[in-house]
Amino acid sequence: MEHDPHVRGWRAGSVRLCSALSLLLATLSIVLGAPTPALADEAPASVLVFVSDDSTAPAMSAITGELRQAVQAGWSGPVTFKLEYIDLSWFDTPDYARELRRFYRVKYSSYHPGVIVALRLDVLRVVLDLRRELWPGVPVVFLAEDQGAALAVPAAPDVTGIWIEFAWLRTTETALRLFPDTREIAIVMGASPWERARRAGLASELSPLADRVALLDLAGLPLAELDRRLATLPEDTLVLFDTFYMDGNGQRFVGLQVFERVRAHTQRPFFSVHGVGLGKGLVGGVMVDYGRVGRDLGGMTLRLLGGEPASSIPIRAADATELAFDARELARFKIPEDRLPPGAEVRFRMPSLWDLYRRWAVGAAAVVTLQATLIAGLIIERRRRGRAQVMGDAVLASMAGFVAILDQAGVLRRANQGWSQPSREDAWGPLAGVTEGRSYLEAFRQAAAAGDAGAARVVELVEGVLAGRDGEGTVEYHHVATERWIEVRARRLSLGGGGAVVSQFDVTGRRRAENEARASLSALSHLNRVAAMGELASSIAHELNQPLSAILTNAQATEILLGRGAPDVAGASAALAEIVTDARRAGQVVRRTRALMKKGEVQIERCDLNEAAREVARLAGNDALLRGATIVLDLAPDLPAVRGDAVQLQQVALNLMSNALDAVSERPHGGRRVIVRTARAGGRVALAVEDSGEGGAGDDPERFFEPFFTTKPAGLGLGLSISRSIAAAHGGRLCAERAPGGGVVVRLELPGEAEDEEER
Repeated sequence: MEHDPHVRGWRAGSVRLCSALSLLLATLSIVLGAPTPALADEAPASVLVFVSDDSTAPAMSAITGELRQAVQAGWSGPVTFKLEYIDLSWFDTPDYARELRRFYRVKYSSYHPGVIVALRLDVLRVVLDLRRELWPGVPVVFLAEDQGAALAVPAAPDVTGIWIEFAWLRTTETALRLFPDTREIAIVMGASPWERARRAGLASELSPLADRVALLDLAGLPLAELDRRLATLPEDTLVLFDTFYMDGNGQRFVGLQVFERVRAHTQRPFFSVHGVGLGKGLVGGVMVDYGRVGRDLGGMTLRLLGGEPASSIPIRAADATELAFDARELARFKIPEDRLPPGAEVRFRMPSLWDLYRRWAVGAAAVVTLQATLIAGLIIERRRRGRAQVMGDAVLASMAGFVAILDQAGVLRRANQGWSQPSREDAWGPLAGVTEGRSYLEAFRQAAAAGDAGAARVVELVEGVLAGRDGEGTVEYHHVATERWIEVRARRLSLGGGGAVVSQFDVTGRRRAENEARASLSALSHLNRVAAMGELASSIAHELNQPLSAILTNAQATEILLGRGAPDVAGASAALAEIVTDARRAGQVVRRTRALMKKGEVQIERCDLNEAAREVARLAGNDALLRGATIVLDLAPDLPAVRGDAVQLQQVALNLMSNALDAVSERPHGGRRVIVRTARAGGRVALAVEDSGEGGAGDDPERFFEPFFTTKPAGLGLGLSISRSIAAAHGGRLCAERAPGGGVVVRLELPGEAEDEEER
């Protein structure tokens, strides 16, 4: 009955009744002079939680929320929680992992938690690596996806954890019991590296059903293709839905976004093992209650905080599964509840008369007994509020960084210890003169009036929150004098008088790490251009040889014309004009080559993709002749310009053409064809390079963009990876697909100049 709206309504009514009684009791308590007991000094504790998925996703939010509540309820003193979201489901690359570790080594160099919680095994690997350097000996609690993975964790005296039992086989058998005419089961899940690793395990678990039903693998498809396939499922098909963080085109999603979308594209019943989907379109299954998972982890964390060694806590399965169904979905598919397995829980039933009118009955009973319990209840409530006030002060004092509470006018009313310390060594810029009772907004307004653009953005953020235009927001403030970057967050207080909570964190280390990463990408991009120009050396030499030969021929002709008894001045003048033209042509070749070889800052300017394609085609022309290949330009007229770095965009085009020429080199003569097209693409500008080769990445062209993946014997596998990074930096995308004739089409899409101006 936890999900019943009438129950929630009754509880809300009870809260309002208790609030009224609390007001009366507060008056009596003042008259009686009842003392408020002070809390004894308690030992503080700290818990550092690392998660891989978005912490706002339903499953992860349930785990972390219940974990926090379990520890706070079971620990007698204050508890500090830090939550780190490292996003391995989307960005599982060596470069990302390396930069991630470097970031945390800087961020937590002086922080020592009591317990570390790692919510997934890929997260555990990062945590154990960091712990060796930063937190030796700190106990770790982990959450694993299955038993095999959990028991494969290397034995360590200070590491323990639990695993989740995803009962796919039991769920599927239950689904077949409810739908005995089923002939096919469609499996839907995402294409992220983590999900691809789960796909084989799921298929293996369902293998005992191979003689009863056929398994239709819809895992890892692009979202549009998944919509189309689900819309055409036959009547005798069920759908098993797992997680979906990324589709086959690399598009990323959070939580139940994809489930809620695809559920609307088919009328077939959906089953899953993830309890967060119940009530949103799932019929049911053997569900994992992620709140219970969080409480289980919280119990282990409390034992470790209390000093119990991790070696005495065995690694085991989480007690978090339950057989549950949605009554509305059962009614939709006309399934009577007596067909459910024994012990099944049915939720979301229509409320009975007792459920509808229970609050009135309970309210009447409460009024009858109110006078007998009023004084005692109000005294208890006053003491509870006193404890809550003390706890709130303790939590505010333990917060990291600068945290303050502003009133409706922007005046600082309360602040944490970091803000209030007398010396204020860490104060920066406008913050240096702001203490309790002074205006936070006025300090930043003065800085903005002095020309500080970052201070003006802070004023706009805080004023918007205080005025109610925004519930919360974040800006990064660059204090130029100290070269520090500060993240300023503001959130509106849900109180009658309004106000806001403002927190400020020094993110200078993160910004410096981002700048270093961009510098590394620029250097790597330059090396890639140098390598590409080395491969085209013969084409460059050929293109220079033609104008130089013409210059020599015209110079010799001029010498002959002027050496005659009657010099031919007109012919000599024409020859000299041709020498000037050919010299300029040779100079253009040298300038184009130097531009591509040059290493420097990114120059954003107006660029013509048609001209970039022609320039690169001229550079690669002789290489194509040597290979017996043909480069065909199919360029759209009146193509909108784009804004970007011309050299980087030429580098992308050069990489695509060089790869296409490599791909067709093994084809028979007459079939070595590379087509370069430009076109409009729905407000964007596209450049596509199509080859007639055989391809080289199996059935997944996305592998071309993986760092160090190459089909060339002497290739490094970095060209397309760098090209995709350049496309993303220009607000575009780079993708590959199979060509109708058997080759590969690589497509670069960029915002047109008009679209860029609208966004700015």
